[in-house]
Order: sequence, then C-alpha cells, then structure tokens
Amino acid sequence: MDATESVPERAGQTHLWFTADSPAGTVFVAHSNGWVSGLQITPGGREPDPGRFVDYMLDEVGADVEPDPDPDPKLVARVTEALATGRTDVPVDLSSRSPFHQEVLRATARIPRGEVRTYGELAAVVGRPRAARAVGTAMARNPVPLLVPCHRVVPSSGGVGNYGNSPETKAKLLAKEGVAL
Repeated sequence: MDATESVPERAGQTHLWFTADSPAGTVFVAHSNGWVSGLQITPGGREPDPGRFVDYMLDEVGADVEPDPDPDPKLVARVTEALATGRTDVPVDLSSRSPFHQEVLRATARIPRGEVRTYGELAAVVGRPRAARAVGTAMARNPVPLLVPCHRVVPSSGGVGNYGNSPETKAKLLAKEGVAL
C-alpha cells in the first residue's frame, strides 16, 4: 500500500491517534484501518498537546479522533521507520482533500529524500504549469506532513518558503536530508 492507492470507505469512523518521534520532534499520528489520516508536528519547544491535535483533525480532516489505547505495533513501527528515513510508502488517507490536492500530494510523495522541487515544477508535473500558488495551498493543507514530504517543495525564488510548523523546521528537515539551500 502507498499514497497512490484508493482509500477504503470509512464514513463516520472515529480515528485513533498515537505519538511518535520524528526529525521534527514529537508528532501525533491519526489512523483508521491501517491508513494514516492525519499527522501534526508539535511546534518546537512546546509540550505535545492532544487537545490541539483533536481540534486539528476535526477542523482540517473532518474526523473525530481518540487516543489509541493499544496501537498496532506494525503500524507504529512502519510510521516510525518512515519518519526516521524519509520513506513515503506508508498508506495515507488523502480523501479529505480535493482531487487536485490529492494529485499534488501524491506527486509530492514521489520526491526522493535529499531532493527538492519548486511549487512551479510540481504544478507542471500534475499538468497545471500555471498553478504554482494552488500547489502551495495543497502543501499548506497537507494532512500528513513528513509522510507526504511537503518540506521538499520550495519557492523558485530561493530559500525554504513557509512551512506549517516553521521555516526553521523546514530548513532543518532539508539539511538532515542533505539538501544544500
């Protein structure tokens, strides 16, 4: 399974969450039936806030989320390994996004570790070369950052651009992947 496969129907299901370590710090990971549906990075220096994550999932993904009392060790291991290595083969649920955003996020998942693409380059990859700003919106609304590595998308003008957590976090993630900016 990967980000390009279709997601099974899950209308009305409550999603569960667990925490994991990542190169960006502690993350909350929501899942349902083995598919990761949301991921939120804890802002630098802050304590992980489950309430903030619950609000995020409801507002951004449209899903109720509860703590997972017994997370599947295989899913936890797969997510943890992907976060540590930059792999993008964890099954992610992008169904909360528009078809265009899903297409952009699937293309983003194909950017190899240690490489970057500009918003314009990614727009061209999905057949919409004039939609660089719309690609930026898709990056900003990525429900599973790190697993769909939106930090690998940068402005053509240089620098790292914006990042939901912070531009400093984005620069740190890219540096850990060996990207020279």
